[in-house]
Amino acid sequence: IPVSRDFSLERVLSDPVTIREWQNAGLPADDLSVENGIIMSNSRRWPLIIDPQGQANRWIKNLMRDNNLAVIKLTDSNFLRTLENSIRFGQPVLLENIEESPTHWVRRGVALLCQLDD
Repeated sequence: IPVSRDFSLERVLSDPVTIREWQNAGLPADDLSVENGIIMSNSRRWPLIIDPQGQANRWIKNLMRDNNLAVIKLTDSNFLRTLENSIRFGQPVLLENIEESPTHWVRRGVALLCQLDD
């Protein structure tokens, strides 16, 4: 198996133009933030972001500003309607302030699911 001593996730899975766009949208320029952005953008599933400083939240909002990003919380009165419409029309959704409360999380086999309503 060929091995490189100077391996960079940045060179393999992304390009400098994309990374610069992310940084212009508010992604910090440190290696960890860039690598997290690369992993997030190449994932097939939605990411769960633990973001105590709010940097990723601002970055995603700036990055998706022109794509009709819906920002919702579990406590919003129109939560389900907004989520359903976003899924139906293929628009991005940012679900904020998800707690680790057992009232919202249900384990089914190996999957951990978020229960949206009763």
